[in-house]
Amino acid sequence: MLVLPSPSKLNLFLEVLGKRPDGFHELETVMLRTQFCDMLSASVNSTGRLSLRFSDSTVPSVTAGVPLDERNLILRAAACLRDRFGITAGADFVLHKQIPPQSGLGGGSGNAATALRACRQIWNLTVPDDELHAIAALLGSDINFLLADCRAAVCRGRGERIEPFALAGPLFFLAFRPDQGNSTPQVFRHSVLPTEFRSSAPLVAALTSGEPAALPEFCFNRLTAAAAVLNPQMANLIERLERISHQPVWMSGSGSTVFLICRSEPHMRQLSRRLREQHIRGWMLRV
Repeated sequence: MLVLPSPSKLNLFLEVLGKRPDGFHELETVMLRTQFCDMLSASVNSTGRLSLRFSDSTVPSVTAGVPLDERNLILRAAACLRDRFGITAGADFVLHKQIPPQSGLGGGSGNAATALRACRQIWNLTVPDDELHAIAALLGSDINFLLADCRAAVCRGRGERIEPFALAGPLFFLAFRPDQGNSTPQVFRHSVLPTEFRSSAPLVAALTSGEPAALPEFCFNRLTAAAAVLNPQMANLIERLERISHQPVWMSGSGSTVFLICRSEPHMRQLSRRLREQHIRGWMLRV
């Protein structure tokens, strides 16, 4: 049995540049790969079937609303790879889920990217990364970044055009999610597109030159206003976090995860303790 980590992402910048003819939106976003991950086990079977179940240790709170049938991106990715190359073997997957659904952290997208890599290995395929990326682009907007071997990138198009860049050093964040998740289609549907667009270039410059103190000035997410209206729990969480931390709070992707930027690992731990004292619990994310 093959066991692989299935990564998550954090959006430090997200601008919506318009609606595309295919119904999706043209994006400019800066994504970071974090250490927070699911774990995906995969084993080959000779029946040709594709199966998926949660690990016995997965807590029920992160499985609600996550399908285990052909709607799941793990099975969709495996089916696409199998059909593309005429594979007759099947695969059995076990997902140890930690990344909540509808959180804006790309848990499902990371699952799909990991399933593509896992199937290539257990089916002994000599398929180049470009072929996996072609499949990933058909399945979702964040999968290509989580399939790519990079810590940070500007992503354009639907998110499938990856422009990696090097970070000057480690980064630390505290992330929090309200009980209520966000529906990505609804958030996009209710977002008002601007007449003038923000550029991610100043943020990328700060990330590559090692100026973490400058990051809050350049972080941005066009979807936050609509998401806050659609999810009052998230809006209240943002207000509480800003009041307690005296720092700006940002939303990842279409939410509902929001996050604080920390100056260092000690600062991250100190701020986490202060927020836990106020009964606000989240995740410490490292990039």
